[in-house]
Amino acid sequence: MGFRFSFFPKDDKFYSLLEQLSGEVYDSAVCFKEFISSRNPATSLSAASRIQDARGRSKATSSKITEELCRSFITPFDREDIQDMSNLLYKIPKIIEKASDRIVMHGMDVSGGDFDRQIDLILQEAEILKKMLNALVTKQGDAQVVTFANQLKELELKGDTVRNELIVSLFKSDRDVREIILRRDIYDMLEKVVDRFRDVASVVLQIVLKHS
Repeated sequence: MGFRFSFFPKDDKFYSLLEQLSGEVYDSAVCFKEFISSRNPATSLSAASRIQDARGRSKATSSKITEELCRSFITPFDREDIQDMSNLLYKIPKIIEKASDRIVMHGMDVSGGDFDRQIDLILQEAEILKKMLNALVTKQGDAQVVTFANQLKELELKGDTVRNELIVSLFKSDRDVREIILRRDIYDMLEKVVDRFRDVASVVLQIVLKHS
């Protein structure tokens, strides 16, 4: 059975804003991939600047959603779910910016490739997120939305495995204590990003259950 949205208003501003926010999350992930992958300092700094820009835009969009929730008497689905989704989505570019700032601040060497697996997972999640929210707001039906949400949950489980493997490898390496602590902190930040996509998927699944 598909979504029964016929009882809800036709105003799609929340749909548009959530899709816009998911696009800003995607931009942040793409820029972070470029930031880590580039061996050109100028390109990396440009990517870091665009990460900050994506975080700024996502904060503005999230604030706009909160503002519209305060102004609107009727919403397409529970306002708590909209607010939760907005807050979780904004945390993704916020944490990505924090990770990139930490790398720049400490002049960390990112050429070893140890961040790549987590970043690739984040990019996959960002792509699926866009598809999931599009399926939700265009009312493509429960099955399609649930499929994307389950894919995000599966990627989060892979993220746990990747993070654990990275920690084991890190403590077996001959890096100094300072470098071990710094890299572990970045792994943990990226794991939080992976987890936030799962959390968004959980909210979306709640919406499906409430309106199916």
